[in-house]
Parts: sequence; C-alpha cells; structure tokens
Amino acid sequence: MIGVIAKREAIALFRTPLAWALLAMTQFVLAYQFLAQIEIYLQFEDKLRSMPDAPGITEVVVTPTIGTAAMLMLFVIPVLTMSSISGERRNGTLALLYSSPVKCADIIVGKFFGVCFLLSLVWAVVALMPLSLMWGAPLDLGTYACGTGALALLMMTYAAIGVMFSTLFTQPAVAAVMSFGLLGALWLIDWATRLGQDAGLFAYLSSLNHFQRLAGGLVNSADLSYFVALSIAALAVSTWRLNGDLKPL
Repeated sequence: MIGVIAKREAIALFRTPLAWALLAMTQFVLAYQFLAQIEIYLQFEDKLRSMPDAPGITEVVVTPTIGTAAMLMLFVIPVLTMSSISGERRNGTLALLYSSPVKCADIIVGKFFGVCFLLSLVWAVVALMPLSLMWGAPLDLGTYACGTGALALLMMTYAAIGVMFSTLFTQPAVAAVMSFGLLGALWLIDWATRLGQDAGLFAYLSSLNHFQRLAGGLVNSADLSYFVALSIAALAVSTWRLNGDLKPL
C-alpha cells in the first residue's frame, strides 16, 4: 500500500506545472553554477598547480555546486511538499484515504517516498554533472561520493519536514512558509560559530554544519544520525497528527 500511495503522489506532482517550473529553475541555476565554477578553475589553474596542497577540481567545482543545490532545496522542497496532506484536506480526498484499509503511517511514508522520487531526479542531475569532468581532469571520487551522499540525506530530511508541516496545517501556503522558516532556521542557527564563538547545542542543531562536514569528506556517525533522526522524528509527528484526526480529543 505504501508503494501505491508513493506512486500516486509522484504522478500527482509530475502533473503540476509548478513542479516542472521548479525543476527547470533548479536545473538552470545548477548548470550555471557548475559552468561558472569550471570557468573559475580554468582561470586559476596555473596558480593552483604551483601551490602546495592546492585544491583540486573536486573542491573548486564539484563541492560548491553541491552546496548550491543544498541551498536551493531550502526553497524548492517546501513548495513541493506543501500540498502533500494539506491539499488532500482542502480537496476532501483525505477522507478517502482514511476510509481505505491503510494505516496513517503508511500514508505519511507513501507521501514521503513520492516526494523523494521527484527529488531523486534533481539529485541524479547534480550527481551526473561532475562525472563529465572525468573526461579531462582527475576527480576525487571519495569527496564526490561524500558530497552527493550528504545532499541525498539533506533532501530526505527536508522532504520529511515539509510533509510534517503539510500535515500540521490546512492551508498549503502556510505549510510552505512554516516549512521554509524551520529549514532556514536550521540552516542559520549556528551563526555564532561563524563569528568565532562557541555555539554549543546550536552547532549540533545546524543542518548546514552537518552537511558541510559530510560534503567535505568527513563522515561520522553523529552527522549521519542527525539527518536520520530528524527525518524519523518529522515522519513520527506527521503520523501522530493524522492519528489525531481519526481520534479527536
């Protein structure tokens, strides 16, 4: 049943002009960023070769492109997920899901996987672009794998948070704004660290902090567990909210 709901959600997203517009905008920005970073690398290639331990094409081109993709997800994912559940409520189709022999957890997980399927297309394009550099330059495959893996974890977590807010609110626009607000807060919450101060707990709560370490090739269980735990927590809250609809206080 989860697969059926996920397929239905993915098809519904692909049928909306908004999803295609977001995909086109995202790919345009990423392609421009990728080509711009290549141009920068070519301009400073001779100077980089003369430097000891100089950054390679992976650090100059690939990692910034993945970072740009991660930042774009702050804006794209809230819009893609805003109607996952709230749209069903507004259209009156959520009652049909309630009346079917399916658990609330299955509904949430199915919606989550449907959004992730669409996001996987964006991820695939980001992951494939750097491979084109292997025709003329050596690519650090370890850093590349860490960067693309970190982006996948970030997308998964943001999709779970987007579905959660779509479950909590009836209006899709409100869900998108609240989702963007939380994602933006998690992105910027460790501002004290960038000012040279000890951010403490805020440093651990920062999604940017964990993403940058993973994308830079520093893989550890704390960063991995952060994204996994946040995704599970968001999906659990979504399931609790749907169960609350079936069992009103």
